[in-house]
Amino acid sequence: MKFSCLQENLSQGLNTCTHLAGTSRTSLPILNNILLTAQKGFLKISATNLEIAIETKVRAKIEKEGKITIPAQLFNNYIDLLPNEALNFETIKEEISIKSKKQSAKIKGISSDEFPIIPLVETKEKFLIEGIILKNALEKTIFSISSSEVRAELSGALFSFNKPEVNKLTIVGTDSYRLTEKEVSIKNTPSKTIKNLIIPVKTLQEVLRIIKDEGDVDICLSENQVLFVYKETELTSRVINGEYPDYKQTIPQAIRTKALVKKEEFLRTVKAASFFTKLGINDINLKFLAKENQLIISSLNSQIGENKAILPAEIAGENNEIVFNYRYLIDGLTNLSGDEVGLEIVNDDTPGLIKSTTDKHYLYLIMPIKNN
Repeated sequence: MKFSCLQENLSQGLNTCTHLAGTSRTSLPILNNILLTAQKGFLKISATNLEIAIETKVRAKIEKEGKITIPAQLFNNYIDLLPNEALNFETIKEEISIKSKKQSAKIKGISSDEFPIIPLVETKEKFLIEGIILKNALEKTIFSISSSEVRAELSGALFSFNKPEVNKLTIVGTDSYRLTEKEVSIKNTPSKTIKNLIIPVKTLQEVLRIIKDEGDVDICLSENQVLFVYKETELTSRVINGEYPDYKQTIPQAIRTKALVKKEEFLRTVKAASFFTKLGINDINLKFLAKENQLIISSLNSQIGENKAILPAEIAGENNEIVFNYRYLIDGLTNLSGDEVGLEIVNDDTPGLIKSTTDKHYLYLIMPIKNN
């Protein structure tokens, strides 16, 4: 194998892939390596942890095609330190030489035959979505996904294609204490049937990494895998087998109290109240006074002290009261767009809703902390 390419282009490609190497739960040494493949006018860089695989292409002048695997972090760190100029590479047996104008190095590798085969996603279904729209939707949903794998179906996001209607995608994340739902538009759909799958949160975090700016994302589906294609980068992942909870039944319908409040003021007040919550419970109390158009936020810790704040709010319905975990409340408020947020409450025993006033296709649900 013999090729040359610009340091800047190679560095960008390596930064897309190399962090995935070495993250496998197995101790296979080959998984600490990336696979370099020189062919047909470009250099392909591949990395996998057996659950996720990322491949990206870098423009290169190929003099001799070939393959080799080399230690990901060593190669990436070294290339990052080289000047932005043309670099020349050549492999001799299981070693790659690197030459710039003033520097040279040799790195020992492992035969490409030992690198895991990255499966091809044979799909009959390909959905096209604008990259920035997908990135925004993921940022607003995946923070609520469970970090525990005790319930595997909650360690990923539900993707429902053609729901609630054709050419729509609904993304849902939950850890059973709070839930996010975001609906976005799809540019095309291969069929009108609803297609559901659960994608691991770690995969979606990688999708966020590869979407940099403008450009569309192809989402290709097969029975057990999903493929995301963005420009020169392809990300392949397994999907989670299991049945996602029927979350719709947890969204309250018979709302008794609605409030409209300034988001930034509400967020600052919640953060201030958090200093006085009970350790491990993180409880703050929200009291809705409809006649006075006031939202009272309070917290009490007998070991520290107490806090109370009164915020102006547009309140419709009846007086009400509910207790939330302040961490979940802050997460929701931080991810809502607009200057105002809507709060919808049934009672202190039913989940509360937080909605954006500028995005009717996004909602955040929080389970209340029940009073003893």
